[in-house]
Amino acid sequence: MTGQFFGRRVKRIDELAQDLPPGRDLWPAISAGIAQAIEAEKGASAPTVASSAGRYYWRPASALAAAVALVAVGMWIGRAMTLPSGDGMVASTPGAAENGAALIPTAWQRDEKYREQRNALLVEVQVRLQAMPAAERDKVGASLATLRRSIGEIEAALGRDPANALLQELLVNSCQEEMRALTAVRDAGSQES
Repeated sequence: MTGQFFGRRVKRIDELAQDLPPGRDLWPAISAGIAQAIEAEKGASAPTVASSAGRYYWRPASALAAAVALVAVGMWIGRAMTLPSGDGMVASTPGAAENGAALIPTAWQRDEKYREQRNALLVEVQVRLQAMPAAERDKVGASLATLRRSIGEIEAALGRDPANALLQELLVNSCQEEMRALTAVRDAGSQES
């Protein structure tokens, strides 16, 4: 690739002339254009820069204020939801208060109809357990005892933290599981007959 450069033939790049002055000096026009652009930017955006700087300054402050307000509202709601100690609280089982068992909110006490159905089911299950072989009776009895112990532990924890939604759900689920187990034991006896 050979070419002519100002009347002289160049074969390699290092043969090019090292210092060729431009036909005219462009820097004064470029410098003047940059200066004009900066001045125009300052003049047009001076209020915007100040207002946006203030806006960015207030964003963290307003976010912090909103977070503090949310925490305060959450604490207020939480306090409103919890019952005062001893007010509206009853022992988890009859005689439990004398034994040092925790008190749970009245709202989470199992209602009379549930207790009646559970007691009737327990009577039927006791009859069925007496008819079972000893090994099977021990397994079923251990399972039912585990369910009763779990319910008691959940009620005790709920007595310490009555507003805990997880404990409330666990109590409901455990009571339902106990009823299913009692019903299954009762029905197992009627299916074999």
